[in-house]
Formats: sequence, structure tokens, C-alpha cells
Amino acid sequence: MFRIARWEFMTRIKSRSFLFNTFVSPFLFAAVITLPLFIFSLQPQITTKLIGLIDLSGQNIKEELQRELSRSYRLDNQSSEYLVMNVAVGNSQPYKQMLSKYEEIKARLDSISQVYEQIKAERMQYYKNTRIPNRDYVLRTSYEKLQNTREEKELIEIELSRFKSAMDSLYKREALKTADSLLHMDVLNAYLVFGPDFAKSGVVEYHTKTPGDLKEIDRFEKILQTIIIKKRILNDQIPRSKIRRWFRPIYMKKYQLLPEGQQEWNFYVQFYGPLIGVFLLFMAIFTAGGYVFSSVLLEKSNRVIEILLSYVSSSQLMGGKIFGLGLLGLVQILSWFVITLIFMSAGIIPADKIAYLNWQNAFYFLTYFSLGFLFYGSIFVTIGSVSASEYDAQQINQLLRTVAIFPVLLSLLVLADPNAPLIRILSFIPFLTPSFMIMRIPLSTTPIMFDIYGTIILMIVSIVAMVFISGRIFRMSTLMVGKKPTPQEIWNWIKVW
Repeated sequence: MFRIARWEFMTRIKSRSFLFNTFVSPFLFAAVITLPLFIFSLQPQITTKLIGLIDLSGQNIKEELQRELSRSYRLDNQSSEYLVMNVAVGNSQPYKQMLSKYEEIKARLDSISQVYEQIKAERMQYYKNTRIPNRDYVLRTSYEKLQNTREEKELIEIELSRFKSAMDSLYKREALKTADSLLHMDVLNAYLVFGPDFAKSGVVEYHTKTPGDLKEIDRFEKILQTIIIKKRILNDQIPRSKIRRWFRPIYMKKYQLLPEGQQEWNFYVQFYGPLIGVFLLFMAIFTAGGYVFSSVLLEKSNRVIEILLSYVSSSQLMGGKIFGLGLLGLVQILSWFVITLIFMSAGIIPADKIAYLNWQNAFYFLTYFSLGFLFYGSIFVTIGSVSASEYDAQQINQLLRTVAIFPVLLSLLVLADPNAPLIRILSFIPFLTPSFMIMRIPLSTTPIMFDIYGTIILMIVSIVAMVFISGRIFRMSTLMVGKKPTPQEIWNWIKVW
């Protein structure tokens, strides 16, 4: 058995695929996971961005928006990252014509309002002066004149109000047309539309050519939320001095309580560290496990396995393959540990800020790798022995890979609460145990020794059962060439003692 293990180990450790998976794949994967995120969050701004503004509220939003943006976001040279400009429609011929008509109606209203106020003043004098000749007649005629003037004034006000609504609608259409044109020509990076009652409704339109820029959208949502709340508070007649004090920006430092004390909490470190650990575990198990089933399948297809079985028993052959390739996986993991230690010593990885980089978690990583490999390795031996072709084996292998990587899909739930009932239940499913426990152990703030011991015992029992089943299937199916055993035949092999 040890000769077989030594041969499998020495053959695979020199292969280019093993060297690539050990020394290149982890860095490629870490770069794929983390580099785009940091580029997205830390990418410097080269030029100031021009933001258009269509203000239909008449509340002069431009100055307040510019002030908030300049205070919150600046370039490296301390200039404002955003410059806000009103979108003008002065060159629009339809709007010019309507504006001219509006000013004419407004001038008529101003004139009739002046006449109306003058008549009111005259009537006040008539009331005060009781010696005016024909006073009753003068009062009656002045009242009729006042009433007629008021009716005319109200009609002009209605006309002006309707005309203003039509003009506001035209203004919005022309402003949107102008803003869209500037956006298409890349003059504007984006533009905002404030409705007449935006402070009450809370609705502001954001127009851009790149709606997937979540960073920009999040920034404007925060700034506009502040502005709208200020407007609402001002409407309740709260002094501006108090509003400025209430809305003074804050910075929240996050700390995590650990058994050894408190440590500042960083989302990227706390989330992506265990996630990378799960992928490395997955890579180690399925790299070594893949060698197991490909070795069995190859030796079975070229009939070499028949020669091997003339010198050793099926149990020795199976044990030698699992032991040798499992040792290969341990070498791969230890290589990653050495690389991590080198990076920590060089200061590339800030070990003092990453609490889960310790020897205890390294021991758990090795433990769950060993248990996971023995469990999956037994399955891979079975796959290789019962598969009639490499195509059949790859299909089953792909299914196992999907099951093993499933915990990554629930990584956010694990981050939120590593000891949630659902997560704990899933941790006791042998196919998922290694991945879930590697994520849970560094993220848990309270000891989970019961789960650790329980899952280790569960994995050992599962491994014993799987080795027993795999041994029987491997012994009966290794000499079957060109014929795929049926499920009934496999069940009969398992039942035979």
C-alpha cells in the first residue's frame, strides 16, 4: 500500500497541473475576488464630473447641492469632485415664445392688481370722508368698479396659473431634451430632475448613460436624502443653526468582540478572508480528489489495474491511492501556509489586523481538509471504478463540485450570523461540513466547540461508512471493462458481507 501511495505521490507532485494549482491558482483566484472590488472602491477621479440640474421646484437647489457635494467628495488636489450646473433652455424657440406670452399676461395681472389696490384705497378714503357730495352714489359705483376689477383680476390669475402650468411642462420637456443632448455628447456625466414638490414626495430623478454605476448612485442618494430632510425640517420652522449641528457628518469605527478582546472590524477582511479559505479548501480537496478518480479511471481503461491487482489486494490499492494523494493535498496546503507566513513576515498581509490568521485556525483547516478529502476521496474512488467512460465520471464529479461549493452562496448569511439555526443544521451535512465550518470558525465570536467536535465525529463516522461502501464497490467493479454496472448490481455488492 505504501509503495502505491509513494508512486501516486511522486508522480503527481511533479506534474505541471499540481504546481499550477498550488502556486498560481490561489493568487489568480484572490486577484479575481479582491482586485476588482478594491479598484471599484479606490479608483481615483482624474477630472471633475459635471452634473446637470433641472429644478422645477423654484427653491434654488443648485447652491445647496453643490455645497453638500463639495464638502463630502473632493479630488486629490482638493478641488470638488462634482460641479453642478443648471440646464438652461433659453435658446429654445417654443419656450421663448411662451415665456414672452407669460410675461405679457403677468404684466396685465400686475396692472390690474395695481388698479384694484388703487380702487380699494379710494374706497377707504370715501368711508373715512363723510362730507363727500353724493357719498352713497360714489360708494356704490366704486364698489361695482372694485367688484368688476376683482373679477377681471381673478380671471387673469386663472389664466396665468394655467399658462404657468403649460409653461412648466414645456420647460421640463425642453430642459430634458437639452440635458439628454448634453449627456449624449458627454458634456454631462449625469443630471438630476427635482419636481415641484420633491421635498414632500422625496422623489428625485437621476439620469445617466451608465445606470450600473452603483457607487455614484449611492453617493447622490445619501446627499439628496440629507437635503430633503433639511427641507422638511425647515418647513417645520426649525432654525438653520440647529439643522447644521444635527446633520454634522459622523464616522463610525466598527469593532468586533472576540474571546481575546476587541478588534477593529473590516468588511473586506472579515468576509473575503474566510471566503478565500473555503475556495482554497475546495481547490485542495478536488485537486487531490480529481487525481484519485482520474487515476482509477485511467488504469481501469488501459487494463493496468488488472496487473496491479495480481500483486496487491483491492483494499491495498484503494488505500494506497487515497493515502498518497491525500498526502499530496497536505503538501499543497502546507505550501500555502508557508507562502502566507512569508507574506506576513514581509508585512504584505497585516497579521495584527486579521485575528483569524492563527495556528488554531490553521489546525482546523488541516483537520477539515483531511476529513473532507477522505470523505470525497472515497466517493471519487467509487466514481472512477463504476464509470464506463471519462464523460460519465466528469458529470458526477461536476455534481459533487456544485454541492461542495454551495456554502459560498450562503456566505452573506454566515457573515451575518455564523451560528444561525439554518447554518448550524447545514454544517452537519457531511457533503457541506468542511466548507461551512471553515467559514464559521473564524467568524464566530462565541466558542462553537460543540459544533466542532460534533462535525468531526460526524465526518469520521461518514468516512468509515463511505470507505466501507467504496471498498466493496471498488473490489467488484475494477475488473468490469466496457460495461457500466446498474444501480441494482451496485446495491447487491454493498449488501454482500
